[in-house]
Amino acid sequence: MVVAICAFRCENVLKHVRHNLAQLSGDEYFVLLDRPTSPEAEKAVAEVRAAGGTMRIIGATRGLSASRNEVLAEWPEHHVMFADDDVRLDKAAVTAVRESLRAGAHMAGVRLRRPSWRLPWYFTSGQFHLVGWHQDEGEIKIWGACMAVDTAFAHAHGLRFDLKLSRTGKSLQSGEDTTFIKLMKQAGGREALLPEHSVVHDVDRGRLRLRYLLRRAYWQGRTEAGRNETVPGLRKEWNRHRTAGWPLACLYGAATAVGAVHELLLRLRRPRTPMSSRYRSDQR
Repeated sequence: MVVAICAFRCENVLKHVRHNLAQLSGDEYFVLLDRPTSPEAEKAVAEVRAAGGTMRIIGATRGLSASRNEVLAEWPEHHVMFADDDVRLDKAAVTAVRESLRAGAHMAGVRLRRPSWRLPWYFTSGQFHLVGWHQDEGEIKIWGACMAVDTAFAHAHGLRFDLKLSRTGKSLQSGEDTTFIKLMKQAGGREALLPEHSVVHDVDRGRLRLRYLLRRAYWQGRTEAGRNETVPGLRKEWNRHRTAGWPLACLYGAATAVGAVHELLLRLRRPRTPMSSRYRSDQR
């Protein structure tokens, strides 16, 4: 199996590389840095190589979906476990993912656990999804921070990560991961959910600021509208946020609704593409 780290921050890569490599058992560890070449990036390449992994610099910031598509192209007939650069892997979780794919699953995911931090009053379990944490117990979904796929199955059905839903630069667009998994399932792919296994999603503490969370909620609204799921998406987000109580639910819900409306207005201004052309583009 290939463990592919689609990275943006060199400091996160170096923070976790030795720990993550220690969790593998014969797996290849590959880091793809979505940034221009710089002395800092070149230093990170050397350190990853010295630790036993491989790292390549894209040379420009193209976005998360583009990075993941490049990994799909690099390993077209492999089992690949995508992980964000701020994820601390766990040996048991990696082993369970590897075994589930070898047993015939086409996609697999584990629980994304939060670090043991004290959370601010305005951040509850209803907002965990905004930073990529699953609930501590219960069901999970496959999310991109730690997501394994059978690339041969994806290639056989012409599936790629949607560039329009990609987090790029300061944009907090999202949904390319769950959309990809949805397409995999629609194509007949078998899903393996492994909630009893977990990795730590060690996000930057700045993501717990209220300003960031409201930005993220806004972009979640844009995401739902962008993938033509405005009404069900807003309903889903409302159900998540209302567990925090009415005041917070209204605050986050309003930010999400503003994002959805903004995206819909932007779409009205864009030139309309014939349906056949859009379909062919989506299949590329």
